[in-house]
Amino acid sequence: MSASQEILVFTTLADRDLAEEYIAEMLQLGIIVSGTIFPEVALLYQWEGKLTIDSENKVLLKAKADKYAAIEEYIMKKHPYLAPEIIKMDVSFGSDKFKAFIKDKIAKGG
Repeated sequence: MSASQEILVFTTLADRDLAEEYIAEMLQLGIIVSGTIFPEVALLYQWEGKLTIDSENKVLLKAKADKYAAIEEYIMKKHPYLAPEIIKMDVSFGSDKFKAFIKDKIAKGG
């Protein structure tokens, strides 16, 4: 089975404006195809034995797999957290019609 040519990369940012800025810059650099912001999602986790609930913006980036290293480098350099969430998923962009749309967007540089 061959490796996926498409990926989704998830990260989080507390600041919505910063999320928009990061997506815009990565689009301009040509390292992502698109970015989606899920605003004000709730994050629940245990911290020092207590349930903690925070609000953050979940960012979903669509990209070609060969751009992952550049995406990770961008996030690690720019992100305000010392250890930002970066989750990479190998995927297929799905329907032939959507794949053709993405391929055309990439060919035209966005």
